[in-house]
Amino acid sequence: MRVDNTTFMIERLAQDCAPYQYIRELTQNSFDAIRRKRELGWKGDGVVAWDVDWTIVQSTGFYKLQITDNGTGMGPHEVERYINRLSSSTGTQSMEQNFGIGAKITAGVENPMGLVYKSWTEAHPNGIFATLWKDFDANVYGLKQYQVGDSYQHYAPMNSQVQKPLEITDTGTSVVLMGKTEDENTYLRPSEKFKWLISYLNERYFELPDATALKVREFQNADVTNWPKSPNAKMGEGDGGNQMRTIRGKRYFLEKYAEFKGIVNLSNATLYWFILPESLNVSGGLWDEKTQVGAVYQNELYEVKRVHQARAEMLHFGINYGFNRVVIYVKPDTSKLPVFANTARSALLVNGEPLPWTQWHSEFRENMPTEIREMMDSILAGADTGNYEENVKRRWKEIKDLFQLNKYRKTRSGELNVDGINPGGSERRLDGTRPAGTNSSRKGAGGGTADLYAAFISEEGEAGELVTRDSNLPKTTWISVEEGTRENGDLEDRAARYSREENTIYINRDFRVFEGLRTASSESYPHASEFDVKRSVEEWVSLQLTESVMGVLSLQGSPEWSDAATIDVALSSEALTAAVMPRYATYSLIKRQLGSVVGASVKS
Repeated sequence: MRVDNTTFMIERLAQDCAPYQYIRELTQNSFDAIRRKRELGWKGDGVVAWDVDWTIVQSTGFYKLQITDNGTGMGPHEVERYINRLSSSTGTQSMEQNFGIGAKITAGVENPMGLVYKSWTEAHPNGIFATLWKDFDANVYGLKQYQVGDSYQHYAPMNSQVQKPLEITDTGTSVVLMGKTEDENTYLRPSEKFKWLISYLNERYFELPDATALKVREFQNADVTNWPKSPNAKMGEGDGGNQMRTIRGKRYFLEKYAEFKGIVNLSNATLYWFILPESLNVSGGLWDEKTQVGAVYQNELYEVKRVHQARAEMLHFGINYGFNRVVIYVKPDTSKLPVFANTARSALLVNGEPLPWTQWHSEFRENMPTEIREMMDSILAGADTGNYEENVKRRWKEIKDLFQLNKYRKTRSGELNVDGINPGGSERRLDGTRPAGTNSSRKGAGGGTADLYAAFISEEGEAGELVTRDSNLPKTTWISVEEGTRENGDLEDRAARYSREENTIYINRDFRVFEGLRTASSESYPHASEFDVKRSVEEWVSLQLTESVMGVLSLQGSPEWSDAATIDVALSSEALTAAVMPRYATYSLIKRQLGSVVGASVKS
């Protein structure tokens, strides 16, 4: 099999990759080169350095990003075989290791002017170089040809003027990123913060390989006109200062600054958790100190969710308060889960499916560390979360029959004739037995876990009976920024959210609609206390949201509501916000209650 249009395939695959993936791919290639050198008996310390090519700086004034390692290096044969072929690698190529395509796709498309490979080996101590580039005239990617003597070849001996990087004492490789234009500064990304490269590497790696240092050139001044022309200018020695910053990896910073940390052993993974101090501000742009949830695989971080997405994950883990201080990473046990990275190295898959986050959520909630529980308890200690349970239950009894949508099941002793399909579980015969190995979706009684909804009364149906269920009313909890039970940005301008795992509705006390109800009620009953107004508003809103949740839950299991995603949409924060927007009936009930407590309204 051959590829008919290699250029299209390369550029199409690059579209699936994250903006910084070329940094990851080239860094990982350097780690692999050092590992291979050790496998050959080398005992030294590995070094991977992201710098600029100072030869280019001094000859042209342009700053081109360069990565250097003191690994095995590449000779002419390796250059032609591994650089000029897609899905070819100097390392072990496998689904769980090197794919052999990452750097060529991501860095090649990002730098059509060229990736200049400079390499030193024992056989070529003076070095050779080669350039992977895009020939725009021919619209192809490949190694540039150089005239060496009377012939053309894909590599050439190194010019004696080229400075050998200080990190390489014997063998090693440097790759220079030439960018999209001749004068492009490839060290910088104009749309990103100044220390983007340092931050990215600290965030990409959970921890770094043993006996290998990863460093990045850090310039003192953001103004490129003040950058030095040699690597020897030190920090503090004029505007042109710089230094090499050592990359530590995310685990280093979390363990250094965490107030509490620990490990929870799950059935098929290891969960690392950290509680950071409130208002931590120590990163200096070197790492992200905000709440995160992600996965660890081969020392790298995958599927990292930040801020709003991380908050949603924290709720699934059972962390309802203070989640802006918590960081959670889960490391799958590869002896129990066949985990592989996708081609873009952005997500992890288990037999082609996503990681079992739902299972991990449940196991963590059942084994939540004491320190996290105590943190949440301390936040709740001084907060008024609203205790309206008894009044909600009392009022619910008056209307609960309206939420009992008729459901039937087939049973030999039933006095009704019913027909239809009961979704969920394996089929149960009328004699109580189930066929072996079935997961029935045909006409039958459904399994024990079925939501017995689809069966309906039919004159020609089978014996059946009406099913009734006890109501499991959700708990309502009021949260606010002032009391520390809600973070800024969480449920912002939303009424509430519902947690199915905890069967709890978290209601945003700061929502402007509720503030409007409190203000209007206070104006109508100025002699009512703030407590009475707040309690009346929150009791009726609690009931209104309870009705909304219970109404949606009563629908689940029918053919049109059997999809969990559909139920989730109907119970989303946006849907619950819509549920409280009608205010006429609610406001009338609030006024009636206040009137019974403090007397007639001043507006009546």
